[in-house]
Amino acid sequence: MNKVINFYKRNLKEILRDPIIYIFCLGFPVAMFLLFYIINKFSNGNTPTFEVLSLLPGIIVFSYSFVMLTLAIVVSKDKQTFFLKRLYSSPMKSYHFILGYFFVGLIVGLLQTLVCIITGFIISLISNVSFISISSVLLLIIAQLPVLITNIFLGILFGTIFNDKSAPGICSVFISLSGILGGCWMPIETMGAFELFCRFLPFYPSVYIGRIITNSTNAIGITYSFNNVAFLGLIPIFIFMLGSIILTVVAFKKNMVSDK
Repeated sequence: MNKVINFYKRNLKEILRDPIIYIFCLGFPVAMFLLFYIINKFSNGNTPTFEVLSLLPGIIVFSYSFVMLTLAIVVSKDKQTFFLKRLYSSPMKSYHFILGYFFVGLIVGLLQTLVCIITGFIISLISNVSFISISSVLLLIIAQLPVLITNIFLGILFGTIFNDKSAPGICSVFISLSGILGGCWMPIETMGAFELFCRFLPFYPSVYIGRIITNSTNAIGITYSFNNVAFLGLIPIFIFMLGSIILTVVAFKKNMVSDK
């Protein structure tokens, strides 16, 4: 376990020295939150998706895609600079490396979640609307863990199989997909077949479940509830999470063996 902790500390220092974590992982989600709040305010509050409690889960899920980007950059740089190759000759196993990256991503993701929740709380005070309880906050954090874990392992995966120039480009595609197909700021529930397609991906079900917890109302005026959309949405959420873990472990082991 000491090997994992030491590698985790090194990765944390590397990330904290990189301004990308402050710009994209922390600053950008807050800026998006404020932007959509302002849009909703000046449209006389006619966009339910932009209401604080509806926007909160969407921004959280969207922000996790930047954890993926951050880890992809770190892992790909470690690979390109031969840092990992040098460590492969040490007694460390592949799971030591993966866990060392994973825990950093988990800390960053949880920090993002707290930043989004605090931002939402401040906006709710300014706009004089009710906010969720402490128990709902904790439930929201737990409910979003699977999609966070998926993004973390995808980041490690992309950093492992792509170089430091290609990995950010691949991640940018997933960042766009997370925002568009997750319904973070789009009323997907009114889009018929497109909504059905989004149910088979982890983004929209994660946002949907988050909005159930925050007791939000959708674009057609119906309060989100734990129906078939939410129940069946658990299937792609966990399939993508397990799939990302398995693919990352296999790819990292293969890369480790070939570099040795």
